[in-house]
Amino acid sequence: MPISTGDHIPTLDLTQDNGRPYAPAADRWRVLFFFPKTATSHCQLQARQYQAHLADFQALNVDVVGINGDPRQEQLKFRGVCQLDYPLLNDQAQRVSAQFDLLDDPWPGEQVRRPRRETFLVDPHGVVRRHWTQVEPGQDAAAVLGSVRDLLAGESSQLLV
Repeated sequence: MPISTGDHIPTLDLTQDNGRPYAPAADRWRVLFFFPKTATSHCQLQARQYQAHLADFQALNVDVVGINGDPRQEQLKFRGVCQLDYPLLNDQAQRVSAQFDLLDDPWPGEQVRRPRRETFLVDPHGVVRRHWTQVEPGQDAAAVLGSVRDLLAGESSQLLV
């Protein structure tokens, strides 16, 4: 069953691209953005946009986390190309992408299924407060940042759909 607004997310028992287990910081919001492939310009654009807004997210007590199923070495290369300062989680076994119901059919010429590009805003209690399914890579970070500001400013006291 898909994870959406109002749901608790499953435990993200994944390893970061640096080889260390991922442990979310207590009492912080999280942006989880799933992306299909590190070696594409759209995924690099999305990741760079999050990096460009990272200080704004951090000032609002929000951590940014990218999730992808490519091998760790490809994620490390992606980190270097995009100059990222936030964690990339390795979901090569596709367990978390499957739990979020994000796996698409394999791309032409490939055998592996890849996650759809979707973004989740998760509150400190692990509840999805916002879920984006039609993600534009160049606008995702700014849209999410705007929603975070609205939520934290009290402009929306209800869960968004």
